[in-house]
Amino acid sequence: MAADPEVPTAMALEELELLAPLYPLPRLALDKGRGAWVSDRAGRTYLDFTCGIAVNAFGHAPRGLAAVVSKQMKSLGHVSNLYSHEPGIALARALTQATGYERVFFCNSGTEGIEAALKFARARAHALGRPGRSIVAFTGGFHGRTGFALSATWNPEYRAPFEPLVPGVRFLPFGDVAALAEGIDTDTCGVIVEPVQGEAGAVVAPPGFLAAVRKRCDEVGALLVLDEVQTGVGRTGHFLAATHTGVRADVTVLSKALGGGLPLGAVLLTADAAKPLSAGMHGTTFGGNPVATAAGLWIVERVNRPAFLARVRKRGGRLLSRLQALVAAHPDVLAEARGLGLLCGVEIKEGAPFSPKDLVAAAREQGLLLVRGGDHAVRVLPPLDVDDKTIDEGIERLGRAVKALLPVREEAVS
Repeated sequence: MAADPEVPTAMALEELELLAPLYPLPRLALDKGRGAWVSDRAGRTYLDFTCGIAVNAFGHAPRGLAAVVSKQMKSLGHVSNLYSHEPGIALARALTQATGYERVFFCNSGTEGIEAALKFARARAHALGRPGRSIVAFTGGFHGRTGFALSATWNPEYRAPFEPLVPGVRFLPFGDVAALAEGIDTDTCGVIVEPVQGEAGAVVAPPGFLAAVRKRCDEVGALLVLDEVQTGVGRTGHFLAATHTGVRADVTVLSKALGGGLPLGAVLLTADAAKPLSAGMHGTTFGGNPVATAAGLWIVERVNRPAFLARVRKRGGRLLSRLQALVAAHPDVLAEARGLGLLCGVEIKEGAPFSPKDLVAAAREQGLLLVRGGDHAVRVLPPLDVDDKTIDEGIERLGRAVKALLPVREEAVS
């Protein structure tokens, strides 16, 4: 899959000249796609197991979504938060029915949803007259790039250029039940945690951990916020990943797959969590506009079906077993395959002759698109409607990428 030297490089040069240098530039220039497959401007085809970083629930250009978006855009495109509209009400109704939450706040993205949820936790403490305003987050957690969300994000490299950040956030070790007793106290107004740490490389919360966090929040009266930006809307085989554990949060944040490619986030709240909120306390100009919510309703209606979610769980089991077999075939360089549903990761062993960045690049050469996860892993994120054949094809290409990165053995060249 090497680049064709005859292909014009105008777009790559324009990126370097025009865009802020916040991403590694120039990038692969994608042109069109359908389902799990996408092609670049040179006509090369790739199997896309990034899904827009878990955004494209049904892959590229799913049949029917464009018609829904186009129809809505022709009648009512944007109205701001000053007015109500039917697509927003319909999606809010669908989300409450799907999850059991009573209230919804719409926004544009995951980080905006987290920002709102953390603000709501402090607003609740204020309304109740609780003096404590501390937020507890966890090592390895990623919650976004805006000020409050970044303050609750663990990675020091992400945080350092922007410090001082929002004060009052402290971190506990992810998965450590014993640390909860002292780390979450009466000074804590909110606790935020991911059921699966996606950015960290698909690290699943250990059994019993989320239940222990829920119990400790109840003991001290803190609001429990679940970050399901990446795990929600069916990615793990239930509409919410928390369903695997039986834990119900006070607030759950969704985004990514919810809009099917359009910017959309949703903060789901219990009636009690929403009680302290009032008009003017928070808002958004674009969030939950008619076009985005029409797309969101189309997605939710298709994902939130028992048979479809059971199929995601089945395909997730197949994906993980194939990844585990790949790890077993390369024990010197691969440490672990892990994940839940169709959110999986492969960790590269310490001392391996290649990095996650190298593996992503090698996979691309084999026609497979992947994304890094933390310092030592790559994430594997196929569409929710992926079939067995496509899963097997993806793992075969990943296996070829691993082999391409292995040192040439002396006996092989003697």
